[in-house]
Amino acid sequence: MPFLTLLKREVFRYIKNPIVTVAPPIISQILYILVFGLVLGPRIGEVGNFSYINFMFPGLIMMALLMNSFMNPSWSIYAGRHFGWIEPILSSPLSYLQIATGYILGGVLRGLFVGVILLGGAFLIPGVQALYAVHFVVIYFLVVAFLASSLGCIVGLWAQKFDHIALVMNFALFPLVFLGGVFYSLKMIEGISSLEIIVRLNPVTHMINGLRYGMIGLSDINLAPGLLFLPLLALGLFAISIKLIQNGYNLRD
Repeated sequence: MPFLTLLKREVFRYIKNPIVTVAPPIISQILYILVFGLVLGPRIGEVGNFSYINFMFPGLIMMALLMNSFMNPSWSIYAGRHFGWIEPILSSPLSYLQIATGYILGGVLRGLFVGVILLGGAFLIPGVQALYAVHFVVIYFLVVAFLASSLGCIVGLWAQKFDHIALVMNFALFPLVFLGGVFYSLKMIEGISSLEIIVRLNPVTHMINGLRYGMIGLSDINLAPGLLFLPLLALGLFAISIKLIQNGYNLRD
């Protein structure tokens, strides 16, 4: 089936070269754990009655899951446009929905693959709690991977050069992640009203706190708004992806 062929291609593209696609995010998270968790953590002390490494770990997993889910379709679609690989897909019997879904599911599976590996690594670190509410972990893994991959599909269609993908990552995603509470609790910024407002409105804050609650039972915010708008945002981005492909946005000269 053409759809399964597309999905397999997207999956095997990163599985066949794990040194380039999977190893870097895992190594970078290990470095964060060593520097922030093991070196600085004891000096920072507990956050919400949890060790600093225990508090920080869910945010690191969410960062890796978000970035990998985004990168897979954004790079694949951009490279397909640039080198002409996407032409056979556009001329195949695949519907616009199937094309978008194939690229996006490839990103979802890559993000989940990295996220599950890191989550499994949490069991190897003494004192790190990994599963407080399993259903929250599953929900946030799936929703965020789908959301980030749908965004990656849109950016892959929009980008005119690879620097544009890096631009979105460096000036949008990374700032949102670091303002999302990976390394600090919202209680630490109480009194800084402007920053606190930005952090609370940041969708990544809801992603990180949702996963943190699922892993250790701690959240700085009410999770209900995020549980409502994150799936809606993901579906909205998915719909935009389908529409852009249907309209041939940057796909045909």
